[in-house]
Amino acid sequence: MLTTSDLTKLLLAGMKTEFMKEFAKKEEEWQRIAVLIKSGKETESYAWLGSNPDVHEWVDERIPEALSEYSYSIKNLDWESSISVDRNVIRYEQYGQTNLRARQLANKAKRFWGRSAYQFLSQGYLSTGNSGIFNTKAITCYDGNPFFYGEHEEGSSGSQSNKGVVEFSEANLRTALTTMRGIVDDKGEKLDIHPNLLVVSSANEFLAREILNSTYFPTEVSGGSKLANNVMKGVLDLYVSSHIDDNDWFVFDTSGVIKPMILQTSKDVEFTSLTEGIEHFMRKKLFFGVDFSGMLGWGLWQYAYGSSPDWDI
Repeated sequence: MLTTSDLTKLLLAGMKTEFMKEFAKKEEEWQRIAVLIKSGKETESYAWLGSNPDVHEWVDERIPEALSEYSYSIKNLDWESSISVDRNVIRYEQYGQTNLRARQLANKAKRFWGRSAYQFLSQGYLSTGNSGIFNTKAITCYDGNPFFYGEHEEGSSGSQSNKGVVEFSEANLRTALTTMRGIVDDKGEKLDIHPNLLVVSSANEFLAREILNSTYFPTEVSGGSKLANNVMKGVLDLYVSSHIDDNDWFVFDTSGVIKPMILQTSKDVEFTSLTEGIEHFMRKKLFFGVDFSGMLGWGLWQYAYGSSPDWDI
């Protein structure tokens, strides 16, 4: 005969199974713009971020070049989400309801870093975050400036911008692509940037689809027609996010080893439970939850361009 303890264990096993099945389903949204770095301590330093030396002819001996060092670090933070379940679910064998809640919990955990990454983008012109998990936190990039900034400078690069203050349009998108391809390293050499991803809000989704997918030129030519071939067709992949602000838009080169954003994790998502103790005894409550540790930070600004008329401050 099954005891209450046996049923509780079966409930936990079922919820955990449903959680892991749901968690394994969806693609990680953050993977489009961020590189995953596993962390083994509370805070990781990224002093090496910046330009790397180029390849040159080996004549007599190697010529090691010292890297510019920056004081940039990302601190891991702990995150959790928990639910309580009435003990009567065991009595009445309402396992379907609890499994559904476990799947919802997995969905929230799965989307957490993706949602946060795109919210991070809309704060990239700031030195201090103003919403979400970044609120009041310092969010400058490795050179001490906002990630999207009009005057980045390293070594002999001169002043360079990866920030616009204009609305999304075909003409402004062209300007962004040209600007990105002109970015140089700390020695003044072109970085060979190849933009491959456009990120817009749902407010700009269909204009973006027209610009990148239409056979004809997106804007009207003489007589109100659209007859010219669209040279922007297929130039970039498109990702639409509901988590960036309506007027914001971004272009990325995500083909490199280091991406525009870093997702640093020190503990993977874990499903846990508390089914004994005073709450169980006094209030008939069982607790289930998820917890993990990590944080988002900026990678290389050179591979990103952001713009919004709301940033004209």
